[in-house]
Amino acid sequence: MLRLPGVEQIRTFIDGRSPEPPIARLTGRRCVEADHGRVVYTLPVSDWLVGPKGTLHPGMIAFLADAPLLAAVQSTLPPGMFCTTAEVSTTFLGPASRGDELRAQAKMIHADGATGLSEATITRGDGHLVGHATSRVFVFPPRQLDDAGPVPSPEPEPEYDEPDPYLRPVEGGSLTSLGLAELSGLELLQRQVAGTLPRAPVDLLTGVRLVAAEDGRTEFALNTHGWTMNETGTLFGGMIALLASSAGSAAVQTIAPVGTAFKALDMKLNLIRPVTPDGTDLRALAVVIHRGRQLAIAVTEVIDSRGKRIAVATGTTMLGPATESEQDPAGVPYESA
Repeated sequence: MLRLPGVEQIRTFIDGRSPEPPIARLTGRRCVEADHGRVVYTLPVSDWLVGPKGTLHPGMIAFLADAPLLAAVQSTLPPGMFCTTAEVSTTFLGPASRGDELRAQAKMIHADGATGLSEATITRGDGHLVGHATSRVFVFPPRQLDDAGPVPSPEPEPEYDEPDPYLRPVEGGSLTSLGLAELSGLELLQRQVAGTLPRAPVDLLTGVRLVAAEDGRTEFALNTHGWTMNETGTLFGGMIALLASSAGSAAVQTIAPVGTAFKALDMKLNLIRPVTPDGTDLRALAVVIHRGRQLAIAVTEVIDSRGKRIAVATGTTMLGPATESEQDPAGVPYESA
């Protein structure tokens, strides 16, 4: 692959010369367009990709943005060079519904010998902007390539008895606003830890799980299973973004009184070191560092099984009274998906 120019490396995943990575088969994320300095990925909003309130988990916007932001810079590199994400900043601008499709279009805005900058817009099917993201990537020095002839053709992908996970019947439950009207955010999370409330579909699909919740603090975990692998065989950075977003938003939820609605506004994620999926757990420890009347800020550290810091994220969440438009007529705190 490294013997190809960067844009041709990416195009092999579009035209089938390279197999889809596990993370694409897990979620439906696909690369659909690749030009010099511009790459587009899509993600279907399946029933699996909803959070505790039954709408698209905001972390999935950051999840999707990570791939084209990196690929936009990679698409400009010559053979023998590659890059890795160092930082992603995402602003969450709107919701998406089940059955919709997200489209993340990224373009490179700067590159030099060591650093690249890129920008992405994330839209839903009607063209409405639901997210904006920027990224800084590290560009590695060129590798010495051997002269081993043409790039080999891949073996055709096998046929599987089961559909990809995101196409399988959904499991889990989604929170309705009646739960917010009767229980505080902390009580809801503690009931989920205790197993008396179901996990959200997006958590069951990806393996993200809530481990502990107390006032102003949460702990989440993610098993680094094979489905989390990206095109290069390492843990997809978007999975770390999803994990950090889940933990940070939930930490703010722990301070939300009964009848409070909360909405993630943004997240900045610094990626410190790569992760090889080896079946061990990543832990995301989130702490609320600012409690305002309308805004709260949480900081999340992601740590691997050896205690090494993998990533640090800072996120802002808006708090406010639940409105009637958020009321769910079903009349149950959690509804089976």
